[in-house]
Amino acid sequence: MRKHCKRIMRRCAAPTLVALHLNPEVCLQERAAVLALRSGWADRPHYNVLADCRDMLTLAASSKNDRQTLAICELARIALENIKDRFVEKQRMGATGDELQALDALCDISEDFWRRQGGTLFIDAEAALSRAREAYRRAA
Repeated sequence: MRKHCKRIMRRCAAPTLVALHLNPEVCLQERAAVLALRSGWADRPHYNVLADCRDMLTLAASSKNDRQTLAICELARIALENIKDRFVEKQRMGATGDELQALDALCDISEDFWRRQGGTLFIDAEAALSRAREAYRRAA
């Protein structure tokens, strides 16, 4: 009988905590986008930052089966859809107080969630989001 190594081979990636420490602009962009909505000078790139934050967090929380994080993602989805609908109707980007609270919570939960995860989950979520967006572009 041959001996087999019981070691499980895993991909090598820096923990997300380290990646966020080296690239603090990720969290700052999300906070700046909420601030822009709150201040009334938000534009499409601000909206896109928050949509990406929410989508990546949803993908990662789904793979971890984290129901509390998914609940925050659902609140943020509703807030983002309301903002989008309002923008289509009035050609002006803005948010209500409840929507801003939901987006603030999204930023807080996202930062906390990613700090507790391994780097491979972030890489996988980013790749899945890119694939989904590319498929959407092809279909449209």
